[in-house]
Amino acid sequence: MGAVLSLDALVTQLGARIDRVDRALHAAPCLPLGWDDVDALLPDGGLPCGVIELVAPRVLGGVTRLCLSAVRAAQARDGRAWCAWLDPEGTLYAPGAAKAGVDLARLFVVRPERSQLGRIAVKVAASGAFDVVVVDLHPVGEATVTRDKPSSRGARQPLPLEIVVRRLALASEERGATVLLATDARVSRAVSWPVALRLEMARPNPAALTIRVAKDKRGRIGQIRTIDGAFSR
Repeated sequence: MGAVLSLDALVTQLGARIDRVDRALHAAPCLPLGWDDVDALLPDGGLPCGVIELVAPRVLGGVTRLCLSAVRAAQARDGRAWCAWLDPEGTLYAPGAAKAGVDLARLFVVRPERSQLGRIAVKVAASGAFDVVVVDLHPVGEATVTRDKPSSRGARQPLPLEIVVRRLALASEERGATVLLATDARVSRAVSWPVALRLEMARPNPAALTIRVAKDKRGRIGQIRTIDGAFSR
């Protein structure tokens, strides 16, 4: 998917456009996906800035297609826009992304260790270099992301995911970015996350996708809707 760069190197390379990203995205209330059936059910007709949680069983609920749609839409809105995809297991399929209309030359794919995912996700979101940031949290349960500071023994200690999400929310709102978190519907948690939007997704069969707006920062909760069509993850 292009040349391999470190996160710091890429942010340095893109530094000249960070202020432009802030101005442009703060002025944009939402990001329409260009996927009419989904845009119609979203409260603002598109994805808002901030953290959006996409919940599906085993992430097999159309989550990948929605994330690719968001990346494609951001790149189409601005020909200079970059997006990032944090993919610890390396499951993103480049030919499939290209087929979905994503410009791979402007997609920065990061494959961190799971233990480093939270720290790197926050750093990516806070950089201001990316319009859309996709984070694959699916295999992660509670308290499996490492703290920013090592313990006295030098080993990194688990950081509860709600803290990571809180930092992502602050970073994304400050920078005007959209952060998509792919999570597992089977994993329960005691603490609610500070997300701008939570979509519950499922694929009851290969020809249908169900989506429900389960949380919205303005309290606009939606009914379950079924979208026809053939879907990948």
